[in-house]
This record gives sequence, C-alpha cells and structure tokens, in this order.
Amino acid sequence: MLSSMERLVEIFKKSRLSVNKFAEILHKDRRTLVSWINLKTKKELNEEIKKKICELFYYPKEIWSCEDADFFNLLHKIPTKEIKIIDDGYYGGLKYIFENENEGSLIIHPTFPNPAYRDFICPAVYKESKNEDIEFYRAKRGEKMRNYSFAVSEWYSVKSLLEFCFANIGNFYTRFQKIAILQLIIETFKDNLNKNLYFFDSYDKKIYGLDLIYTSINIKEEKMFFKAPMESLIIEICNGEFVKKLHRHYTNAKECPAHITSNVAIEALYLLLDCIERNLSFEQSCKSLIEKSLFKELFLKHLSLDYRIG
Repeated sequence: MLSSMERLVEIFKKSRLSVNKFAEILHKDRRTLVSWINLKTKKELNEEIKKKICELFYYPKEIWSCEDADFFNLLHKIPTKEIKIIDDGYYGGLKYIFENENEGSLIIHPTFPNPAYRDFICPAVYKESKNEDIEFYRAKRGEKMRNYSFAVSEWYSVKSLLEFCFANIGNFYTRFQKIAILQLIIETFKDNLNKNLYFFDSYDKKIYGLDLIYTSINIKEEKMFFKAPMESLIIEICNGEFVKKLHRHYTNAKECPAHITSNVAIEALYLLLDCIERNLSFEQSCKSLIEKSLFKELFLKHLSLDYRIG
C-alpha cells in the first residue's frame, strides 16, 4: 500500500505545477518539498499537510487511506457521486430548487429581485405558464423564501439593483411594481434575524463568472447547485472542499468582494425606494445617492463618469 509520501508524489505529478509553486501553496520551502518528492524521508505527512492538499485540489480525505486502486481512481477521475446534472426541463428544475434549497443556504442571484418577490407582485413578467404543476411549485417556492422563519442569505450585485431601479433597457417593471417589490423585500428582511441581505460590488475582484449565474450554497449539507446557461439545466456539486471554498469567498471578510452589509442593506433599499416614489430623474437619484448613502463610493463605481458628481 502506498505511503502518504508516495501519494504526495503522484498528486504532485498530476498537478503539473513546478516544484517552487507546489512548495509555495503548501507553505513549505523548496528543499523540503524536493526531499519529499525524492522520497528521501520515511516520515509520514502530517494531518495539516494532508488537509491542505485536499482543500487545494478538492480531493476527499479518503485519498490518504484508501486502497491503491481507489487512490488512482480518485486521482484521475471525477467522482460521479459528487456531480449531478438535473436535466428535467423547466418543471423539473423548479421542483428540484424547491426541494433542495434548504435553510442555511447562501444564494447568489444574477439579477435583482429574486423571483420569489418578483412573481408575487407581477407573476407574468417573463412567462405565463398554464401548467398547474409549474404554477404550484413557483407559488410554493415563493412562500418558502418569503416565510419569516426561513433562514437564508441572499446576495445581489449593486449593478443589478441599480438596473432594476433605473435602467430603461431590459427592465420589465412599471414604477408602481418597483415600489411594491422594494416594499415587499424591505418587509421580508427588516428586523428579521433569520435572513441576511447583501449587495456586492461585482467589479471589486473582477468576478465575471458565478455572480452572473444563479448559485445556491449550503455549507451545512456541503452541497451547492447552479443553473447552467440553459434555463432548465442545473448542476449539483457535493464536493465538500469546493463548497467550503466558495462559501468562504462570500463569508470571509478578507476574501469576499466589497459589499453593502446586511445591517444597512435595508437602509439602501429605503433610499432607492424614496427616489422611485418621488419619481426622481436618474440624475436626481444619483445626486440623492451621493448625498445620503453610507456606501457612496460603492454606488459611484457603478455610475458613468458623467454622473460621478458631488
């Protein structure tokens, strides 16, 4: 049976990284790594290094203790049990989300607002279905998300929030629908310790991928899923290390993008609601945001240079 050092050698070969880079990511000096790779030491790897390698390359912890044949399978093949494709059409996808998006989920939305709030105010914005099963799950999911006790964290980009409020292209809401949706979201999240609302800067770390895809992460279940570009296709991932890494990106203060924190997100919505209720022009709204917002700089980054006044 291969020793942990011999397994390290195989993982190093599979990574195709240079010795210097591999040593760097393990926080070891080059000389130490070379002695390991050349099997000049009979010591076993400590648990910290094993854990680090699993985190970096998304290997299960069993890779260090399994039989040799299983080790090479884990090394060279993607475990099919960790990835699942749900391709059951619009109805199947809707049913899957309702049944699998459980309490404690962190949801990254590609656009504002969440359909749970949008469909409650204007159910025929995108499509009107005559399928009773589809309408049933759309309604039940909305009720679930809006339920006061349903614990969830929702992330939206500042860009999508401003587009909802002010864009003239690709915006399917009337002024009164915008007001009603903002009021509903404020009512749902205000003083609710079960729910958290964040608005992040999608330009902060050049995040142009997952922030544009509906992604739901549940750290307790070590499971996540996201919508593929095809509307009805969902990809489920149950790789614990990958899920933890992505979750940490949105919860660790040093890693997450700049954002409007949950405790003041409602204040931001109140400010935008006021602009819409008073029917201010975009220019007037920009001036109000700059004068009153606690996150002036975050809003300014999303405006054309012509509107960065004040």
